[in-house]
Amino acid sequence: MEFQEAAAKADSGDAEAMAEVARMLREGDGTKKDLPRAVSYYRKAIESGNVKAASSLGYMYIVGEGVKSNLAEAEKLLSMAVEAGDSGAMCNMGFLYSGKDPARSLECFEKAASMGSAQAMKNLGAMYSAGQGVSADKKKGAEWYSKAAELGDADSICVLASMYRNGDGISQDKAKAAELYRKAAEMGESDAQYDLAFMLDSGEGVPVDHEEAEKFFRLAADQGDSDACLCMGGILFERGQYKDAEEYFLTAALKDDVKAEYNIGLLYMGDYLGEPDQAKAVEWFSSAADKGFALAHTMLGTIALDEGKPKEAEKRFRTSAEQGEPTAMYNLGAMGLSNQARMEFQEAVEWLTKAASAGYEPAYEVLMRLNSQQ
Repeated sequence: MEFQEAAAKADSGDAEAMAEVARMLREGDGTKKDLPRAVSYYRKAIESGNVKAASSLGYMYIVGEGVKSNLAEAEKLLSMAVEAGDSGAMCNMGFLYSGKDPARSLECFEKAASMGSAQAMKNLGAMYSAGQGVSADKKKGAEWYSKAAELGDADSICVLASMYRNGDGISQDKAKAAELYRKAAEMGESDAQYDLAFMLDSGEGVPVDHEEAEKFFRLAADQGDSDACLCMGGILFERGQYKDAEEYFLTAALKDDVKAEYNIGLLYMGDYLGEPDQAKAVEWFSSAADKGFALAHTMLGTIALDEGKPKEAEKRFRTSAEQGEPTAMYNLGAMGLSNQARMEFQEAVEWLTKAASAGYEPAYEVLMRLNSQQ
C-alpha cells in the first residue's frame, strides 16, 4: 500500500491503516521518516483498538525511540496487547524485563515462542547460548535457533549456520553450514553472502567455485559489507581493474577499515590510478597507522627512510615491529647494523632473528652472512 493511500484510509478511521502509516513513518518506508508523527498515529490506532500498535509503541517507550524512555508506560501498553494475545507484545515484554528480572524475561519469551514468535525463539537461543539469565546451554540454544530458522528468521539462519560451521553447540557440519548461509544469502543477508562466498572461494564444506564466490562477494560488498569490499577490491586489483578496486576499497575505508585505507595507499604509491601520488598515499597510510595498523607504519617508515629521515623511519619501524610485523623487524635490525639507528649490535641481531623466525627470508640471509663472518 502506498503511503498516501494508507494515510487516506487512516484519516477515514481505519485502525489497521493508522498502524501501517505509523510503521511507514517510523521506518521511512515510502515517506520521510518522522518519529513524532509515527507515535501520534500509533496512539490513534491504539485508541481505535489496534493491538499491534500498542506492542510497537510499547517497544518505542522501552528504547526511547521518538519518545522519552518510560518503562512504566511501556509495560502498560504491552500488557494491553499481551492480554489480547499478541505474541509480539509478549516478546517485547520479555525484552522489557531482560535487565531487571531475567526469570520473568525468560518466561515471557517462552510464552511468546509457544505462540509462534520467531523473535522470541531467537532471543531464547541467544539467552541459552550466552548463559544470560539461565545456565549456559549451547545445545539448547541451537535448538531454539533451529526453531526460529525453520520459521524463516534470517538472523537465526545465519547464527545456526555459524554454529554448524564451528561445531558450536551442535555437531560440526560445514556442508550444512554452507546450505544455511546460502538460504540466508538469498534472503539478502550480507553477512551470509560474505560467509558463503568465503566458503566457496576456499572450498570449505563445498566444492571450490570462484565464479559463484565472486557473485556473493559482490552482493555483500554492494550492501556495504567491509570485508566483502576488501575481497572484491582484491579480486578486481588482480584483474587489473584498478579504478573499480579503488571504489570498493573506498567504501570500506569510509567505514574506518584500516586494511582498505592501507590498500588505497598502495594504489597511490604505484601507477595503478595514473601517475603515482605519494602525498595521497601518505595520507591514507597515516590514517591507517593512526588506528594502529602495523603495515601502514612499515610503509611510512620506508617512505621516511627514502626521504632521509632515519629517526622518523626508526620510530615507525619500531612501532610496527613491536606488533610483530616481519618487514619492520627486518628494517629495524638492518638500520641498527648500518648505524642508521642507535642500538646495540645484539638488539639489531635480535630484531633480525625475530623477522627470520616469522619467515622473512631476507632476514635469514643477513643472519647467515653475519654467522659466516664470525
